[in-house]
Amino acid sequence: MQLVILGLNHKTAPLERRESFAVAKDDVAPLLSELCATQGVSEAALLSTCNRVELYAIVEGNVTAAIEQLHVTMLDHRELNRSDFAGSLYALDGTEALHHLLRVAASLDSMVMGEPQILGQVKEAVQTARDAGTVGMRLGRIFDAAFTAAKSVRTHTEIGQAVVSIGSVAADLAARIFDDLTRCRVLLVGAGKMAEATARSLSAAGIERVYVANRSLDRAVTLAQRYGWRARNMSELEELLVEADVVIMSTGARRPLIDASLARRVVPARKYRPLFIVDIAVPRNVDASVSDIDTIYLYNVDDLESVSQVNLENRKEAAAQAEALVKEHVVSIEAWSEGLKVQPTLAAIRSRADGIARAELDKTLARSLPDLDEATRTALEKMAGSMVAKLLHPTMDALRNPNGRDPETLLDTALLLHGVTPSDLPAERSSDSEETS
Repeated sequence: MQLVILGLNHKTAPLERRESFAVAKDDVAPLLSELCATQGVSEAALLSTCNRVELYAIVEGNVTAAIEQLHVTMLDHRELNRSDFAGSLYALDGTEALHHLLRVAASLDSMVMGEPQILGQVKEAVQTARDAGTVGMRLGRIFDAAFTAAKSVRTHTEIGQAVVSIGSVAADLAARIFDDLTRCRVLLVGAGKMAEATARSLSAAGIERVYVANRSLDRAVTLAQRYGWRARNMSELEELLVEADVVIMSTGARRPLIDASLARRVVPARKYRPLFIVDIAVPRNVDASVSDIDTIYLYNVDDLESVSQVNLENRKEAAAQAEALVKEHVVSIEAWSEGLKVQPTLAAIRSRADGIARAELDKTLARSLPDLDEATRTALEKMAGSMVAKLLHPTMDALRNPNGRDPETLLDTALLLHGVTPSDLPAERSSDSEETS
């Protein structure tokens, strides 16, 4: 069994393709169930953000065939043509997949390196998969290790210093457009996590004239009151577009909230004053055709990449330290994974040795010490178990830690020397119990 990753991200696919490949929150659980029905796929989780859509799966048997079928299922689910995604989709497996997952969780693969949102998004994706019943011991353990690696990166490097996010980069872009953003009227549409990150950056920049609009007015009120701003109803969107100088869009709407028709009505009402819109939502909240309208300047999440490059330059040293930490954690997870492969052999050898020791002890006690009290009998049984453990320790240690020796040869030799046949091996366990004394 090994980890497989399928997907696309901001490096391999433009916004239009990521947008069409994105999976709505309510569609994730049904899709995961469908994916886990693929032959050879036992566990799966799906991450869908503005910058990436990735499937993480545990696959056994024919990995190539499983990857092919997973690609087909994901594209069919969205009624997409594979030819449209040529060169955008990638498939990783084994060490490469493990390394990629840890880099994603540690924010080393993010458009804005060091941004903290991605770790929370990965954790949410895992919880959704757990709720859907598609994450078991192996994938769960791998994700736990990824979270540990991400924490280590943020604790032991400066990758998270001067915390940034897509939201903060959007606010930075708005600040570049205007010499003095504090004098502008800003409309923030949305009240989710990305909007909250944007709000923090706007507040830190000293911007006070901000309206917050959201489908749920209560959430808009909560966010606006936190910074002394005003909350407005989404039904007032057209009026707010007339008033604002800068609009930052960040909602989970599946269809554009601002289309060309609305934009054209707004332009004359604004008396042709320039309107700057930064759309950081995926799918986009603003129809691409709006950018063709005079006096409206539209930026999307991909346009933020040039701004984020400054952040990358400032974090190169921390990134190198983080990459080294990630590699250490990859080695640790692979050692655990290799240990799972020998677990049935370890269990079979220990079971046979325990059985022999128990039978010989019972025979001796019955023949020579039939009247032995229970306390002494228990002590002798514990002593026999301890002797078995100590005698088997070199074998167990060699199987768990091959140290460059061929693992398959070691397994075959151990089975031969301890009189264990393949039919004696127990079925692979699915519990979290992994250690054999």
